[in-house]
Amino acid sequence: MKPTFISELELLLTRFSYLGIGADIASMGLIELWGVYCYLRRHADG
Repeated sequence: MKPTFISELELLLTRFSYLGIGADIASMGLIELWGVYCYLRRHADG
């Protein structure tokens, strides 16, 4: 079962692909993914 924030994280990674985070996602655990998600949400909110 996929956590609900993962689908939004995928959209944020696409939006901010210039940051180069996407290449590292496959090797991250759930807590690290949550941290990236929080970072990108703050970045998106300005």
